[in-house]
Amino acid sequence: MKRLLYFLYKYRAFIIFVFLESISAFFIISHKTYEAAVHDVIGGVQNFISEIRNYPFLKRENTELLHENAILREQLLQVVEPVGQLDAPVSSHFVAAKVINNAIVGTKNYLTLNKGAMHGVAPGMGVVSAEGIVGRVKAVSNRFATVTSLLHTSTQVSAQILKSKVLGTVRWSGHDPCRAQMVYVPRHILVEPGDRVITSGYNATFPKGVWIGHIEQVNLRKEAPYYDIELRLSTDFSTLQNVYVVQHTFKEEKDFLEDHTRDSYE
Repeated sequence: MKRLLYFLYKYRAFIIFVFLESISAFFIISHKTYEAAVHDVIGGVQNFISEIRNYPFLKRENTELLHENAILREQLLQVVEPVGQLDAPVSSHFVAAKVINNAIVGTKNYLTLNKGAMHGVAPGMGVVSAEGIVGRVKAVSNRFATVTSLLHTSTQVSAQILKSKVLGTVRWSGHDPCRAQMVYVPRHILVEPGDRVITSGYNATFPKGVWIGHIEQVNLRKEAPYYDIELRLSTDFSTLQNVYVVQHTFKEEKDFLEDHTRDSYE
């Protein structure tokens, strides 16, 4: 005990110095933590106020972005050799629209868009999204349009396997909203899982090169002339919000000529 007291007495100045330094450090750290907490609170409040002030402008900014995206898609049409992008005639234009109603649980599903005849939307026009194909316009009013979804058992889309360039038809079986079938692909063509499938552009509804999905399963029955192909769709219909209606300037002329040619052989 005497030795301890002697040690403390001998080094009293150093011990007092360390004690005071420790107290000073404690107050400095506490003060900085307090200031940081205050700044965090103030910053959070200011950010919340800023978001409230900017909220009325978000809808307008979103609309402007959709319009800009439509313009960019039109510019992509002029790319000479796109890979997985749009490759349609420059007569195709896009109208940005929002999905205001959507069904995916039935076998004959439809969507409703917030654009109609007054915006240039007409029955028969194709509808695409940033992810891929969506469907075809069924009916329009002045301000709205209904769209026959790709998730409709009567929808058939002319398609092409990007790698081999072979043509086929994509249709939905009515079960899984994430998958569809590609039919009429002949057995002599090499088809592998992972191959990308795009629109063929063989009709005026969809531009060539819009993603449809990728091949997940390939089956070939004995003596069957065509493959059984299952696709994983690129469009997630459960989260679909923004789409683009494809306006084709010469669609009516093309359809009229093809119908006239078809009738002349009957």
